[in-house]
Amino acid sequence: MKMGSCTLVLIMFLGALCVAQALRCNYCQKIDRDNPTCDELKEKECSSGSDNCITIRLNHPAYGEVRRCAQTNECNAPVPPQVDRKCCNTDLCN
Repeated sequence: MKMGSCTLVLIMFLGALCVAQALRCNYCQKIDRDNPTCDELKEKECSSGSDNCITIRLNHPAYGEVRRCAQTNECNAPVPPQVDRKCCNTDLCN
């Protein structure tokens, strides 16, 4: 019975560790030519497939800013010259 108790404690510990490791990113979406920067940020816990936070700034002809969770492939994909993109991988880094 002692072995079963140890196994249960280990499973609970690993489960708690996985939950604690979920990345948190700032979230906003604002498309506004006159004021393209996000004014209000919300915290969002990322899903298991998202391992980065991303900030995307759109310049002429579309003005705006997006902050959210992202996957690594989004951070590595090419972007057009009118888009500024920054990725990071620590809590609320964007």
